[in-house]
Amino acid sequence: EKIMAKFFIAPSAEIFAQSTGMSLGQFFSIEAGQADGLRHFDHHRPEHRANPAPCADGRIPAVGDDEMIVITHMDADTFVGLLRLSGRPLPEVDFSLMEKVDLNGSSVIEDLFNPTLLYMVGVGEVARGLKFPRPSTDGSVEVTGLVEQLLDQSSFSLLVMGISAQTKSEAAYERCQRDRIGNPPRVGLWVVGPDDAFDPSRPYRDGFEVVVVYRSHYESVSIYCSPSSEWAFGGQEVGGIQFAGHPKACGSPRGLAFTEGQAGEVFDAVAKAMGIKHVYHPLKFN
Repeated sequence: EKIMAKFFIAPSAEIFAQSTGMSLGQFFSIEAGQADGLRHFDHHRPEHRANPAPCADGRIPAVGDDEMIVITHMDADTFVGLLRLSGRPLPEVDFSLMEKVDLNGSSVIEDLFNPTLLYMVGVGEVARGLKFPRPSTDGSVEVTGLVEQLLDQSSFSLLVMGISAQTKSEAAYERCQRDRIGNPPRVGLWVVGPDDAFDPSRPYRDGFEVVVVYRSHYESVSIYCSPSSEWAFGGQEVGGIQFAGHPKACGSPRGLAFTEGQAGEVFDAVAKAMGIKHVYHPLKFN
């Protein structure tokens, strides 16, 4: 059964409103920067961090036909928020644990094959396979067809996908590593492609404090910091790139392309900030 709503990816609810000439009261949003508990549900901006994650937010209503729904990305937390909006059955998983993973990374779960984690990984795997686009810098992209395909997935199929993806993720963790510093390791660089199911929080389990990821298919650089570490780089310029987003999970500017070499410069800059002198050698782990 399909709903009549239309789904869009945009950098934020505000930018979507500005680009369409609509008011915030004319559409719904999940994790798009606005939170009023009625139409907009976000828990990432500093002023909204007391709110529950969409996966655990029972205030999210089932919408009627012809509504417009805005998201900024597709992960399990956003997806369960969309399940709530569409009035569809929710998976039988631990939403409190899902919220904890969404905020802190998967390293908060010791069991790599925990059902809640498998479901989350499965959603990510299917979303990657559907090739959800990144937000346009100044407008929106309609993704109704992609969201409907994801909504049509059963919880069981997502769990099965999660098992397969977790197995592949462990392989990607080893295969995609390009450099690391410290013994035990403190900071590492991974270069991943569109088919690499790499979990940025996976290295935390092995003691990494900071994880730099270059996504070749997006030509983007991200920095992830273990929640237990003192490090945070969001809102800072690192290696000549201004990083935006959560202080401990931030990325290069959307709409701009960066090279693996620039990711290496970011890696070196992170190491320097941590008091480690280093020069990136891109062939070291190839």
